Amino acid sequence: MNEQQAEATGGTSTNEILASIPQVSNFFGLVPAGVSSVSGSNGSNPISRPNLRALPAANTSGGAQTLVLIDGHRVVGAGTQQIAVDPDIIPPIAIERVEAMLNGGSAVYGSDALGGVLNFMTRKTYDGVKVEGRVGFGDDYTSWDAGLLVGKKWTGGGLYVAYNYARHDAIFGSDRDYVRRIDWNTGVPVGRNCADPTTTIGTTTYVNSGNGLVAGDPNTCDPSQDQAIYPRNELNTAFARLTQDLGDWLSADVSANYANRKTTGFGGTLGAVGSTTGTVTVTSANPFYRNTGGANSGRTQTVRFNYGPVDGERSNRQDTELQSWSVTPTLTAKLGSDWQARALFSYGRSKVTYDNNVLDPLAQAAALAAGTLNPYDIASTSPSVLANILDGHERGFGRNELYDYRFIADGPVFKLPGGDVRVAVGSEYMRDNFARQTTDASLRPLPIVKYTQTVKSLFGEVQAPIFNDAGPGLESLLLSASARYDKYNDFGDTFNPKFAVTYKPIDWLSIRANWGKSFTAPSPVDQLGPLTASANLVPGQFLAPPPGSSFAPGETGVFLGNGSVTGLTPQTAKSWAVGATIEPPFIPGLTLDASYYHIDLKGTIGRPVTGTGLTDFYNNFPNLWIFRPSGQQLAAIVAGLQNPANAGFTVLNPTSAAQALVSSAGGAGIPVGVVLDTLVRNLGTSTLTGIDFDVSYVLDTSFASFDARVAGNIRLTQDSQMSPTAAVVDELAFGTPKARIMSTLGTTIHGFRAQATWYHSAGYKRGDAGQPSAFGQTRIKSFDTVDLFFKYAFKGSGLTDGLAVTFNVNNVFDRDPPVYKNVGQAGYDPSVAFTLGRIFQIGVQKEF
Repeated sequence: MNEQQAEATGGTSTNEILASIPQVSNFFGLVPAGVSSVSGSNGSNPISRPNLRALPAANTSGGAQTLVLIDGHRVVGAGTQQIAVDPDIIPPIAIERVEAMLNGGSAVYGSDALGGVLNFMTRKTYDGVKVEGRVGFGDDYTSWDAGLLVGKKWTGGGLYVAYNYARHDAIFGSDRDYVRRIDWNTGVPVGRNCADPTTTIGTTTYVNSGNGLVAGDPNTCDPSQDQAIYPRNELNTAFARLTQDLGDWLSADVSANYANRKTTGFGGTLGAVGSTTGTVTVTSANPFYRNTGGANSGRTQTVRFNYGPVDGERSNRQDTELQSWSVTPTLTAKLGSDWQARALFSYGRSKVTYDNNVLDPLAQAAALAAGTLNPYDIASTSPSVLANILDGHERGFGRNELYDYRFIADGPVFKLPGGDVRVAVGSEYMRDNFARQTTDASLRPLPIVKYTQTVKSLFGEVQAPIFNDAGPGLESLLLSASARYDKYNDFGDTFNPKFAVTYKPIDWLSIRANWGKSFTAPSPVDQLGPLTASANLVPGQFLAPPPGSSFAPGETGVFLGNGSVTGLTPQTAKSWAVGATIEPPFIPGLTLDASYYHIDLKGTIGRPVTGTGLTDFYNNFPNLWIFRPSGQQLAAIVAGLQNPANAGFTVLNPTSAAQALVSSAGGAGIPVGVVLDTLVRNLGTSTLTGIDFDVSYVLDTSFASFDARVAGNIRLTQDSQMSPTAAVVDELAFGTPKARIMSTLGTTIHGFRAQATWYHSAGYKRGDAGQPSAFGQTRIKSFDTVDLFFKYAFKGSGLTDGLAVTFNVNNVFDRDPPVYKNVGQAGYDPSVAFTLGRIFQIGVQKEF
């Protein structure tokens, strides 16, 4: 992707620009926000990680499966429960092009290049001043972005500084009519913790009537309406680069970047969502107890409410901040005989912090026990009591520091008929220092945990042009081989080779093939996982039950997460690909390119829960969940945590064979409907095959240039076996699009550019079709949007010299994401399709 293609996307950040590339599967068809859209998940997923070719578990492992580079070198990653490079740290105005290597790159770059490499190539030099700004607007939405580029070139060198600013509003569920959390059979909202309380005794529900209670249907509300489906964001990024010749044989290149991103999400109303809700047990001893009379007179009641009447409907605020900076000096020396040596050092630091306003479970339990909390009329509760309850905070940070030392020498060694055989050899040393702090289920700060990972590496590459223009059918043949040895201080060592061949029988046909091994090492976050693994409660109303089962009213789920199992090993891949590029001379301007790839993954590191539903988890991991566990079973699970204090509840009947009962913050016993072990682990094996294709055509005429392009990724197979005894599962049969396609049609007439772009994500079958959780839905429709881009570059002198105006219309037809019926989702599947709606952008650019 070049600078002009990036501009046409209308993206206000680097991640939004990447969302136009079909192979970046977890961004395509979405609008990456930098923070997980799931309420409260900013503590575990505070960054965006691109995933080339949709490798499984890429969003749940502690490390990355796609390596992100700037100018071919590593930069510091960021995160809390994950560590990876968020492309948003790069200012778009500094980017010259984005190179995507779609095959494993561990033979050259080492860990994280399992699915491929995204290399952001910045401008080497710039002379002048460029300013640009855009404003975007849509329904209940506004965005602003601006960029500044200042540079100076001189004999033997140059310096430039680039800066981008971007800001956009939050979009709430109530802003989009397709957002709703309902029972799709009845249309009734699923929320029960509402501003108007509901009281339950056994199976009988009551609602307020004056100062008393009357039997009736429960009060309902839709929690998604006050949740931000797209958070508010403010992003500042800067990049500087200095190049200078230090003589005839030595040159220096120093680059530095800085990024600060502040994201504000809203999880809805306090008491309606989160691990602690406005659900309390009230006995007749409570001074606010409301007697129902009749058969239920004096019986213990469960009251469900939220704090909206006293704290607002959007009180579950979630603030996340990403800060990152790095500096990379490089020295390049000419050694003679066309040999050169490069010495590179990179140092960077990042910090991610999050602060989520939640209910304080201890304060709520204490107020209830003291008789100072009135759950039937929350507005009558003392402001001082409410202040203590509403001032809960889940806080944490992840701090990462990277040292990278790299040395490379390359040059020719001897000649073949096709030219010089060139070799490159190098060594690298990296040190990654990570520290993290979070809070426990009672909102108390946990101790800071730290981990240091080091890796020493040796690598080499050879390219051999066997022949060149040797006769009919022998236009050229190039062979290459590379290999890398990495030794880690924790799990051991690994060796990864790669071989490639490029053959041109004629000058307009190129045939290529490659085979290689790649890996992703367990990250420092993964290695810390056993220490931080926890068990927490999730109300049953927010969970899908196992197939063929249902939850009884009041049952809760237990989630094991926020960590990993012990003994993680690297995830590895063997991959091969064959492809061809055709540029037929009899159709000038036409280029056809396609590749078939085959990837064998082993030991993928990730959480067994993927996507937004639990259907695949229940089907693929029957050994990782228990429906209605006994007290003995749940107590054994909690005792198996490396730190049992990380359990956010108490098992009340740990020696009983009856259904487990748990208590949170001293409350009454709650029956456990299911326990789900979602800890990160090595998941098994997967085999993926697919086709990448890119067809383009350019027609130049005397008055204009016309162009068309169709590019995409088609996933042919993805067969996974989660354990040696598990059945092989076709993961493409359900729950995921098999095709992602981007197509453009454009024209350039002198200084005017017009372009239309069509984005397509294929529909897919539901894995729970026929089950109650699918509400009769068997298939999710495809998602198609069309964008328009117009640009006019003025000609002349003075004010119009270097002046250009742009106009974008994204999602021209205002298409909504396809309907996805599920009580746990907001009417669509945010992991597959999302849109801001129809957005208009107006921009101005000026170069001096």
